[in-house]
Amino acid sequence: MQIGDFRLRFSPLLTLGALALLALFLLLGNWQLERAQEKRALLQHLRQQSRQPVRDLPSTLEDPQQWRYRRVRVSGYFDGAHQFLLDNQVSRGRVGLQVITPLRMEHAQQAVLIDRGWVPLGPDRRHAPDIQATGQRVELTGTVYVPYKNPYHLGGLDEGQSDWPRMIQYLDFHAIPQRLGYPVLPLTIRLDPGTPHGYRREWPDIPFTPERHLGYAIQWFALAAVLVVIYLALNIRRVRRGGEGP
Repeated sequence: MQIGDFRLRFSPLLTLGALALLALFLLLGNWQLERAQEKRALLQHLRQQSRQPVRDLPSTLEDPQQWRYRRVRVSGYFDGAHQFLLDNQVSRGRVGLQVITPLRMEHAQQAVLIDRGWVPLGPDRRHAPDIQATGQRVELTGTVYVPYKNPYHLGGLDEGQSDWPRMIQYLDFHAIPQRLGYPVLPLTIRLDPGTPHGYRREWPDIPFTPERHLGYAIQWFALAAVLVVIYLALNIRRVRRGGEGP
C-alpha cells in the first residue's frame, strides 16, 4: 500500500505478532482502568462505613463481608499464651511483624483475632519480640477487616512451629482455629490508634490506590503507542525517485 512518497509493506508474521501484543497492551490498560474504578468504589464504601456509629460485634456472623470496614466494639479476654506474629510487614520502610492476638469474646464460644499493630523485627529472627497481653477483661474498639480473597502463599501457615508466639506467613481462618483449639471468626479487628493494648498502628486503607492503577494503565497504553510506532518504522519505506525503495 502506497501513501504519497511512502510504501507500507505488510509482513504477515510481524503483523500478527504486533496485533497480538497491541491487543494485550490495550486489554491490560483497560483492566487497570476497571481496577481503578473498583478502588474508587471501595474507598467510597470505606468512608461510608467509617461514618457509621460503633456497633457491638456479634459472636456469629451470617455474612462477614457486610461488616468490612465497620467500626465495632468487642469485649473479652486476650489469649496471651497463643499469639501470632504476621511476618514480612513493612512500616516506614522497616521490616517487622503484625501482632495478632486472639480475644475470647464474652458469653461466646468464638474468638476474634485482634490486630494490635506493628513491632520491629529483632536482630535474630529465631527470637520473637517481647509482646505482652493483659489477662484482665478488656473492651476494645477497632475496624473490621475481612480479606477479599485467600492469600497467595508457598508452604504452610507456620512451617510446623510449635512454640508461641507463633510466626506465620499469612492469615488462614481455617488453619488458625486448629492451632488454637477453638473457633475463630473469619476476620480481624484492627485496633483503633487511641485504644490501649496495641503497638504501632498505621494500616493503609487499601493496598493499591486508584491513582496507582491509573499509572499502570498509562504505562500499558504508552507501550501500545510505542509498539505502533516501532511497527510503522519497520514497515514503511520511502519510494525512490525513478523506482521503488528496497
